[in-house]
Amino acid sequence: MKSFFTAILAIVLMTVLVTAQPFTHYEARHCHPIAITPDGTKILVVNSADGRLSVLVPGANGTPILIAEIPTGNEPVSVRARNNHEAWVVNEVSDSVSIIDLTEMRVIDSLSAADEPADVHFANGKAFVTCARNGIVRVFDAVTRSPLPSIPIQGLYPTAMSSSADGSKLYASFLLSGNRTTVLPADNARSQPNPTNPALPAPPKTALIVPSNDSRVNYQVLDHDVVEIDTQTMSVIRYLSDVGTNLFDHQVHPTTGELWVLHSDSLNTIAFEPNLKGHFSFHRLSRQPLSANASAVPFDLNPGVNYAAPGTAAIIANGLAQPTALAIEPSGSHGWVAAFNSDRVAKVNLASGAIEQRINVRTGADVSSSAMRGPRGLVLHPTQPFLYVSHKFTQSVSVISTANNAILSEVSISSVNVIPESLRRGRGYLYDARLSSHGTVSCATCHLDADRDGLAWDLGDPGGAMVIVKGSALSAHITSVKNRDLHPMKGPMVTQTLRGMASNTTSVTTPAASVTTKFHWRGDKPSIQSFNSTFADLLGGALIDVDDMNDLTNYLLSLRHHPNPNRNFDRTLKTAVSGGNAVAGRDLFNDHLASHCATCHPLASGTDQNIDLMSEVGGKQPIKNPPLRTVYQRAAGFNPTPGASSLSGFGMSHDGTGFALPKVHPYALDELTNAELVDVTAFIMSFDTGTAPVAAASHVVTSANAVAMSAALQTMETAAMADGDLIVHGRIDGGSMNFLWNKASQRYQSDQQTSATWTRASLLSLLHAGDAFVFSGTPAGQGAARSIDRDADSVPDGLELVPRLSIEMLANASVRLSWADLGGNWHLQRSESLADIWETEMTNGTLQSGHVIITKPRSRPREFFRLQRNW
Repeated sequence: MKSFFTAILAIVLMTVLVTAQPFTHYEARHCHPIAITPDGTKILVVNSADGRLSVLVPGANGTPILIAEIPTGNEPVSVRARNNHEAWVVNEVSDSVSIIDLTEMRVIDSLSAADEPADVHFANGKAFVTCARNGIVRVFDAVTRSPLPSIPIQGLYPTAMSSSADGSKLYASFLLSGNRTTVLPADNARSQPNPTNPALPAPPKTALIVPSNDSRVNYQVLDHDVVEIDTQTMSVIRYLSDVGTNLFDHQVHPTTGELWVLHSDSLNTIAFEPNLKGHFSFHRLSRQPLSANASAVPFDLNPGVNYAAPGTAAIIANGLAQPTALAIEPSGSHGWVAAFNSDRVAKVNLASGAIEQRINVRTGADVSSSAMRGPRGLVLHPTQPFLYVSHKFTQSVSVISTANNAILSEVSISSVNVIPESLRRGRGYLYDARLSSHGTVSCATCHLDADRDGLAWDLGDPGGAMVIVKGSALSAHITSVKNRDLHPMKGPMVTQTLRGMASNTTSVTTPAASVTTKFHWRGDKPSIQSFNSTFADLLGGALIDVDDMNDLTNYLLSLRHHPNPNRNFDRTLKTAVSGGNAVAGRDLFNDHLASHCATCHPLASGTDQNIDLMSEVGGKQPIKNPPLRTVYQRAAGFNPTPGASSLSGFGMSHDGTGFALPKVHPYALDELTNAELVDVTAFIMSFDTGTAPVAAASHVVTSANAVAMSAALQTMETAAMADGDLIVHGRIDGGSMNFLWNKASQRYQSDQQTSATWTRASLLSLLHAGDAFVFSGTPAGQGAARSIDRDADSVPDGLELVPRLSIEMLANASVRLSWADLGGNWHLQRSESLADIWETEMTNGTLQSGHVIITKPRSRPREFFRLQRNW
């Protein structure tokens, strides 16, 4: 118990350590965010924003009790239990897999993965990890964890995996597989129709979205939806096609062996926003037979909806949008579907495809978008009639009875919600399909997890009005400002990411209502708030309130890009990228006499926010100079050269036509040699995203590898001085120890101290056999909350008050236990002997007057009780 003066001193010292920073995060792409151990005793759920794995145990009536929150890498997105004692967690931003000991509740190992790993699956004695951005499957021996040869696969953004019953076949689906649509360049496309608004001038000549079997398309657009892999030979058997546009999850049927796939089907060949209003995508569950040449059989999750008629409250109440998780009952008769954008879970008859039940998980008095749960993962209890639903937005789990289809309870998976309240409120407005006319689409239908869908859309409006935006001919060194007249019939435009937008504003800390810049491809939106019209014009709903739109804006400005994997760990440029020298390429890029590139695409974001001369880039209409931070993500897949095979139908230009770096658009770079063009390409592929690698890195250090890791740790310390925070989580001699790298003293402070006194050498000297430290980078300003001050009360965690457990023997042979709630960070354990294993008390407590109360019958002659902190 600390004294009053100790507490005051701790507050003063901690206040010095913590510098106010806007909260930023990556909006993790949850793939399989929830799992259960084979024996059903532990439920495992990722807590992405906090970089932890939550462990819960099923209590009375299946209601989980939170017993541990284990630090992992940055942005965990998937978890699988290898057995009852070990779990593997995939960290999307740290590019790693954390191995968790579920007995000791700690990370015991970390495996390196390629860029943006998405899922892990065990089959045939191996562990398979999809590496979404690299198009490979990493393979490890599931027991020894030694790396095996990787499997290269052809497809865009592989994520979810499942396997056949015998483990001989592995299936991985592609999130951005597309739908065999592509784009004809403007010079090859027909002219647009006349505007319906007589006040409009003739529309510009634009590109045209067409099916890839159009006679004018002289290249092949592949449609690799699912890859089938032989787990013994680790070779690709075949690709399954024509299943869907964006594939979210799939499972192998337990009795038929067929593949059941959740996906969307986009209607992007339909031109013009008024024609797409309220309906631009179907959401389906498809049965994919695995016999040769068998076609998928789709089942619409919104059957019978007449999209031509006005929507009603009853229709919206049944909507099932963006199905992201599937759980099939062991009998194979029914499947459960999580409709992420609808806040609903559906029970589907797998014989007929009929939806037998829709369960609303947005319970409580507040039914607005700010209260959205975001059901993202499902898992069935192996022996009990319980379905567990993990919610991405509320960091909670709902329990559904599979016997009567009712919600039994909802519990938090986190002792602390690290995302600020205003961001949590605004987040739902991007995703909530209930805001659309029929309850089936939202902004996130195309902006998957606030990113892209891999398609182009023609959202022009023949009945719209001209827009005027100012621009200068800076590429010609003319600074005078002129009007750029933008026609509402703008033609196809590739879906842009919503991440990293704060880097294009004047200040990330500027109040949302006053943030202004040029957004969208054409710079025709002066602020994020300008997109409010989309809720009415495209979704077919109504404008949202100004305060809600400001909350949505704040949420969007909190999103950041991943680090560019083509840069060195210390953020410097490499001399070998894509066959070129990125260092030399940077110098050529910035050399005005050589390239002019930096005139329109200056560092740091790669845009001057200007709408320059159309003639300079061969354009047909004014376009804003776009940022270059995600070119490395978008540069693969599109190859429209005659006779080529292309994984995507759309390229890097605004209309989806550009594909050849470094120019993309037809700009003369005749001062550069071919070798220099390759170097400039290497630099563009290495363009800084605004996020340093240290903000995402995670390393497990043991006594065995401490010396070998010394250089990497030194780099992390150096980089953290400017680019983020550095934290350490450890398990030493069976106890937990956490540290924060103090930039001022360049020493580590523990959660047991009020000052930073540990050098790296003294820290590592604590390691003995069986111990481990996990060193992790975090975004700037979040280090203290993720390490030594979890509840952000400015008191180091180890110096906080410990609740006193009160035990009272009652007359009816029962016992009453109580303790001060103190934020709900503690759970009760019991044992028959101090020498025995401590077990979680499965009786659920009630909260009364700030105390947790548990009353239970005395079931054993002798019992011991203690409180254990969840983290």
